[in-house]
Amino acid sequence: MNSALTTRTRILALFPPLAAVLLLVGEALTPKGLDHPISTARAVKELPIALAHSDRLYFSNLLVIFGLGALGVSFAAIAVLVRERGATLATVAAVVGGLAGFCGGLANVLVGYDLAAAATAHTTPGAAEQVLVTANRGWAFDVIFVGYLGGLVVATVLTTVALWRSRAVPRWLPILFVLGVALGALAPAGIVSVPLQLPVTVALSVLAIRIWRTTTPPHRQPPASG
Repeated sequence: MNSALTTRTRILALFPPLAAVLLLVGEALTPKGLDHPISTARAVKELPIALAHSDRLYFSNLLVIFGLGALGVSFAAIAVLVRERGATLATVAAVVGGLAGFCGGLANVLVGYDLAAAATAHTTPGAAEQVLVTANRGWAFDVIFVGYLGGLVVATVLTTVALWRSRAVPRWLPILFVLGVALGALAPAGIVSVPLQLPVTVALSVLAIRIWRTTTPPHRQPPASG
């Protein structure tokens, strides 16, 4: 590898563990129940909680938004590991995963930031509820949300298959990756999410190490495990 390619690859290798840490901490700090699209019935319950924890809600959603952005880049980083067999799948996964991360960031702005803003806007509860429900309805929100969840599913499955076919990593790693992403996506907000986020944190960290090792000359690489 030349120095520029080595530097780019090592920068990419930083994104998977960065995404894992940001998402883990962001979800753990998010007040319980404040990470779902908002309906009228849900807004009535969530606004008082959001008002009581507005600064925490802003901060946790900021971490989640940056975490989803880093996760989108992570699919491109993981594609570095896939050569020949599975390379096309990994490339498609990188594109779809990047779009999913972008849509996920937008979705969390609509769900989390809007909730915190409405709760602290010093307006009537009815007006705040109406704004929240309107922002979480309509074709635009549906496109963003489907792009987020659907894109994440497609990118994860394609990446898993590409890693499996390429034989570039131990067989257990693609399995841990797909299961970890699924558990992380299903994890509820709050500290209870931490154990559910650990599998994907481990998978992304191991993948990052593997990506970093691709920049090391073969005679200097440590022996591969697994």
